[in-house]
Amino acid sequence: MINSRILLVDDDIQFLEATEYMLRYENYDVITAKNGEEAIKKYKESKPDIVLMDLKMPVMNGYEAFFKIKKENPDAKIVFTSAYTINNEEFEKAKKTGLFGLLTKPFDLNELNSIIESKN
Repeated sequence: MINSRILLVDDDIQFLEATEYMLRYENYDVITAKNGEEAIKKYKESKPDIVLMDLKMPVMNGYEAFFKIKKENPDAKIVFTSAYTINNEEFEKAKKTGLFGLLTKPFDLNELNSIIESKN
């Protein structure tokens, strides 16, 4: 079985590195990006199975990147990650556009694994 390829997008470098390490330890293939613009570029290059996308980032936030990736590939599986409670129009619009899930930071490995496994 080929392991899932995950695009991990977050501007918090410590969180990014710790989560990348955790995912690699679980034998996932991990690509990282530090903002939405980089996420779009790396999405096109790497064609990941699932994207874990932070919402609050410089350059381009998670919502903008989400809608641009979805426009390019409506089947993209994108999960928002956030430390904040989300309840706004953009989030509702993302859910209607096929948001795959939401993980509240800090999330644990079991939560993450079950979302990744559910993509099939």
